[in-house]
Amino acid sequence: MELEITENNSNPLLHRQELQMVIKHDTNATPRRKEVIKNLSETLKAKINLIIIDKLNNKYGKSETHGYAKIYSSSEALKKIETKPSIARHNFKEEKTQKTKEVKEKPEEKNKSVKKETKTTEENKKDEEN
Repeated sequence: MELEITENNSNPLLHRQELQMVIKHDTNATPRRKEVIKNLSETLKAKINLIIIDKLNNKYGKSETHGYAKIYSSSEALKKIETKPSIARHNFKEEKTQKTKEVKEKPEEKNKSVKKETKTTEENKKDEEN
């Protein structure tokens, strides 16, 4: 994945840098937001928490993705300006993985109870036959 910054504007009123970028990914699929944020933080030496990716657009059949990102100077400025859903989209925590694990466990418990019920009905039939 090659990241090329085509435009870098400073916006002192909103305490951020605004970036236009082109990501070339010849052999791989469209890069994830996490990967792009890590790559941006390494190249610009910025904190991962302060980077917001607004858009990642690609065209069918091309191995280029055009994107727009914002890098804030402080977390206070980020919280004042960005909406809650966009902040939540960029918070990569383990909480999400824990929630998905809980959801996956619940259907298994339901299946166990159904199996127990079928066993009891089968046993009842056998008892009636004997």
